[in-house]
Amino acid sequence: MKLWDIRVTTGLHGQDRTQTRIPDGATSLIFCVLPGEESCLVVLGPRAQAAYFPGKDVPLTVNVRFRPGRGRVLTGVSMSELVGRTVPLGELWGPPGFRLHRELVADPGHAVERIERALLDRVAVRPNAEMSAGELVFAATRMLTRERVRDTARNLNVSERHLRNLFTDTVGMSPKQLARVNRVRTVLARAHRQRGARLAADSGYYDQSHMAAEFRAAMGVSLGSYIAGDLPPAQVC
Repeated sequence: MKLWDIRVTTGLHGQDRTQTRIPDGATSLIFCVLPGEESCLVVLGPRAQAAYFPGKDVPLTVNVRFRPGRGRVLTGVSMSELVGRTVPLGELWGPPGFRLHRELVADPGHAVERIERALLDRVAVRPNAEMSAGELVFAATRMLTRERVRDTARNLNVSERHLRNLFTDTVGMSPKQLARVNRVRTVLARAHRQRGARLAADSGYYDQSHMAAEFRAAMGVSLGSYIAGDLPPAQVC
């Protein structure tokens, strides 16, 4: 199974609207070509709250999203150090990260191939224990959608404490925090076609008030306001 998903966006025109960065338990590697000669190659850490930024035109974006529990393979550091942060890849990889950025700027048309080759080279030299921990956490994230942390730990034949420590290291969030983030992401994915009690139940909430409270805590506004486009003030990225 691949450790990441890649999405390429070209010709984004967003100057007239606020851009939303929704909560996510995953870590991403993002390469952007901006107007003029600007570009960036950064690691976007996991985040429990949404952030809002002024819109801008972005000719090219390559977003490599690592599944929860796989981010340490990318960065080489504990995910607890990257929660809510955006860090240049060169600060984490050193010279190889800066070199990759230069290669992408010189040949953005082959950015996906170059990034994947660099990631595969990095995965090939990661410790087996690190890879195994990521696999265990990935399995746990799927199980936690339908059962408690205690039951998940027992079914995976590890202690509850060990599972929590693994989540802190490889995800940057506790199992419960990740479950909250995933519920909010489910609401965002379903809200255009569902409402009310049905949306709450299908997204894993006890009731509508539970959904409303978690959504506001994560997104900074109510679900109704978000759908209507009434967003919090944008901050400079």
